[in-house]
Amino acid sequence: MSRLNIAPTKSNQLNLKRSLKMTSEGFALLEQKREILVMELMRLLDRVKVVQQELAQRRHKAYATLRKAASHNGYYHMRNIANGINYEHDVHSDTRVVAGIRIPTLSVKQGAFRSQYGFADTDSLVDQTMIDFLALLESAGKLAELETAVWLLARELKKTQRRVNALEHIFIPNYKDTLRYIGEVLEGKDLDSFFTMKMVKKRLAEAAEAAEAAEAAEQAQLRDGDAPDTTP
Repeated sequence: MSRLNIAPTKSNQLNLKRSLKMTSEGFALLEQKREILVMELMRLLDRVKVVQQELAQRRHKAYATLRKAASHNGYYHMRNIANGINYEHDVHSDTRVVAGIRIPTLSVKQGAFRSQYGFADTDSLVDQTMIDFLALLESAGKLAELETAVWLLARELKKTQRRVNALEHIFIPNYKDTLRYIGEVLEGKDLDSFFTMKMVKKRLAEAAEAAEAAEAAEQAQLRDGDAPDTTP
């Protein structure tokens, strides 16, 4: 903590008080923003855990079904089927605002399941593989959206925390220390002025009393000089 390098004057004191007020208000707003970011981040982290578990389960199920389908229908036959499948997926991105931060949202509308291959030489495991991987794709889109939001919020929280720390531990203490210093200097100047004025008044009063005494003595001498001589 250190004082600002400014002259201890009344005008600087007023300007610094205004700056301290604005800084304190900004500090309060940043603290509110930090609390909002923390709450939103914790909420998203809980959702991330749920979606991660969902993704892991769907991935495990999809690849287990794929292995079964490949063992029943043959690896190369499954590859040929996969090469002939074409789904149109509509990926739409948007944004939402949290504490002034734009968070992207992602929605994936996948095509409805439909058979794009002949039923000859295939079984229900092929259909189930497609269904399972479409569900896996949905979870992957959710997780991508949440992880991006978490990353953006965590980055903003870190920036906000640095600003809060700077205001709390550097700027506000420096302003207060400088104001305290300026107040002490101005108070000392006021005391000096008070005692100086008091000494001046005292000397003026003493000079006035001396002048009155001299004038009284002079008048007394004049009265004594004008008195008649009564000596026989």
